[in-house]
Amino acid sequence: MTRAGLAGATLAAAAMLVYCVTHLEPGTDITNFLPDRGSADLAAVSTQLADSALTRTIVLSIEGPTTAEAVAAAQALAGPLGEHPEVAWVRSGVDPELLEHVYDIYFPRRYYFLSVEPERELPRRLERGALARRAADARQELAGPASPLLKRILTADPLGAFRSILARARDQQPALRTVDGQFVSSDGRAILFVRGRASAFDSRPQTRLLRHIEESFAAVTARHPGLILEQSSIGRFAAATEASMQRDVRLIASCSFIGVAILFMLFLRSPTRFAICSVPALAGMLTATTLGLLWKGTLDSLTIAFGASLIGIAIDYPIHVLVHRSLAPAGEASTTTIRRLRGSLTVAALTTMASFAGLVATSFPGFREIGSFAIVGIAVALAVTLTIVPALLGPTLRVPSLSVAVAGRLASSVAHLARWRLWLLPIPIVCLLGAPFAIRHLAWVDDLSRLTEQDPALAAEDQRVRERVSQLDPGRFVVGIAPDAPAAVALNDRIGARLERVIEEGGLGGTRSLHALLWSTDLQRRNWETLTADTTLVSRVEAAFTEAGFRADALAPFREALSHPPPPPLTVEDLEATPLASLTDSLLFDVGDRTAVVTYLRDLRDPDAVRAALTDLDDVHLFEQRSFLNDIYAEFRVTTLRQIMLGTLFVALVLLARYRRWRPAVAAFLPSVLVALTVLSAFALFGVETNLLHAVSLILVM
Repeated sequence: MTRAGLAGATLAAAAMLVYCVTHLEPGTDITNFLPDRGSADLAAVSTQLADSALTRTIVLSIEGPTTAEAVAAAQALAGPLGEHPEVAWVRSGVDPELLEHVYDIYFPRRYYFLSVEPERELPRRLERGALARRAADARQELAGPASPLLKRILTADPLGAFRSILARARDQQPALRTVDGQFVSSDGRAILFVRGRASAFDSRPQTRLLRHIEESFAAVTARHPGLILEQSSIGRFAAATEASMQRDVRLIASCSFIGVAILFMLFLRSPTRFAICSVPALAGMLTATTLGLLWKGTLDSLTIAFGASLIGIAIDYPIHVLVHRSLAPAGEASTTTIRRLRGSLTVAALTTMASFAGLVATSFPGFREIGSFAIVGIAVALAVTLTIVPALLGPTLRVPSLSVAVAGRLASSVAHLARWRLWLLPIPIVCLLGAPFAIRHLAWVDDLSRLTEQDPALAAEDQRVRERVSQLDPGRFVVGIAPDAPAAVALNDRIGARLERVIEEGGLGGTRSLHALLWSTDLQRRNWETLTADTTLVSRVEAAFTEAGFRADALAPFREALSHPPPPPLTVEDLEATPLASLTDSLLFDVGDRTAVVTYLRDLRDPDAVRAALTDLDDVHLFEQRSFLNDIYAEFRVTTLRQIMLGTLFVALVLLARYRRWRPAVAAFLPSVLVALTVLSAFALFGVETNLLHAVSLILVM
């Protein structure tokens, strides 16, 4: 390569380095290592919920010397948190404006939401005795704490329809009381809800937000000493995973570099030439990182950690050139040496890229990213080795005495073994024949949670905070799939009715469901039609209330409401156009061209009872997220192993194309296959638990 070419390559490398330094923010997104199954509804639901409003919410629990001090601290903390750009909102208590929105939306439609079984239940509720009891209860309630609201609505809603709506909505909220407008748990801790803007699994903004929470709390503690902050958030675990990944990146890169450097200096003893031999690997990583950032805008920390390990592969190419230059006849031009080695180096790189081609074909976005990164890195390292390295190496180099001695010993050992090759032949045969029997006993672990280690202290703290706020199980819920949103709401009516029976029988503590906020238009109309079908209803209600001591004309607004046409039934679109949309965004959403409706479960005691209640409903499932994802992970582990075998087949084809004869191709191919089979057999024999990452790492070995 000419000096102009070297200068151009140097400028290109400098530009890529600047771009990477200014744009690369290594982070970890575990959803990259979930299967990409856009055609599978349940997998799509799982992925959607992994980045839902529910997972973006951080719950903060503040303990103080007294409840009053904890409340004051929470109120002081809410302001700084709400000003952070990563925060969508902070909720410290019941929003009075939200209650007004509930009134505006539901009160005109209150009689649409009387009963989930209007034809069976309403006639009993509208009997004379039931109306008399209702009137007596209303009179008594007027003397209680709910009297301001009751006075406002009783004359237009003597049947208590709106209060039933409020009660259902209240059941969906965390079991918290309020002190001076601040949420407080049953054990006296102040509670704040913080909704982040970014995905809980995007570790970079999560790290910034968590740092801001800690700094803001430290400032509050300076004014209110003796406070204890505890948190519950998915993002906290994502940030901890990122920190662990970054430590791994630094460790892998350092070990790779130091190990290679020690071996190089031990056998070749030239710091200058070590720097030259590092150029292809560094160029490969730099180019792969730049292209990855240009393509996706970000790279996962695991990809970068894996890329760091490529140094040990890519540096072999320039070392091969360096050794041959050292052994070349005096005066031989570097271009002549490269011409002699081009074929073998190209085959070496192509077989490596072929192995990773199988990884690119998997259904995990994260593994596809790793495979693409590796292929680009190896290709660039080869190109730099063939073009730039010869121009940098200069004249031939004297071979150090240690290298000569070790090479001589190895040569004599190989020559000695060659005389015993027939006696050694059974070893690979036994490995090949015995491996299938041993590998059958591999202990495959298909638990996604085992890929990373959770901090026990973090997990315990998260559990404590969640128990103070809610008993909802975020990993187990009922999901129904329907063609569109109206059909999903109608399906949810049936799901709600079935689950209510399970609650009555004690198999379930409660639910958080769209059913508390929205019923199908058909059910709403049936309520209205059943109510208004009785032409004597108004007079009977007035009579019951008059007998209980109310004025005869007190219920005139009720008579007027039933005499006029009702407003249109409430729909999903109506809710989405109001502030109440935040209550439904994790309960109803699109999955491809269909719609999913989710019901979260509280205190699930009898999963079999829930399954039995839902068994005859089409496309309705009791969804256990961990088991489901692990089942998918196992399925894709098998698929990925097949793709790795496909990559191995690509390697064999490359070797056959290079040598044109089966014996040298097999001779080149067999050692790597034997190594992989032997390693897996050893894992099986010694009971080592194995997962998908073990299988993927075999590509590096092969």
